[in-house]
Amino acid sequence: MIQRIQSLYLFLAAVLLGLTFAMPLSSFLGGTAEMKLNALGFFDAAEGSLVLSAYGLTILTGCAALLALVIIFLYKKRLVQFRLCVMEMVLLAGTIVFEIYYVWGGVRSLGGFDTAVWRMNLAALFPLFALILSYLALLGIRKDILLIRSLDRIR
Repeated sequence: MIQRIQSLYLFLAAVLLGLTFAMPLSSFLGGTAEMKLNALGFFDAAEGSLVLSAYGLTILTGCAALLALVIIFLYKKRLVQFRLCVMEMVLLAGTIVFEIYYVWGGVRSLGGFDTAVWRMNLAALFPLFALILSYLALLGIRKDILLIRSLDRIR
């Protein structure tokens, strides 16, 4: 039953969340320095070294990506899969909140970036896309649960 559409949605959500670790979510230019933010934290664009860690964003994004992969293989336990998918959506909402915090408020802790010019990249929307895909997977799981219940009534 891995070929179900909700499994595809959850796999795409996990891939998108994995890409947030590799792709910059936003770029900040303040003075002569340029910083890039990904799911691990702020990186100096010139050196590529980590300047400020974003632990909350890292943990939530990693847990959400792993949970999406775990949910795929729980296809025989639909109620557990449904509940974990709801938990996945809560983790993704937290990821979006932390991302907004680090983009808008966290850059001030770097110093000298108060008047920074910042640019959002497409990767900043990946947690939102993953949330939408998780919701579509939740609808598919719900549809399966209702189908099994209707077949049990026929017996």
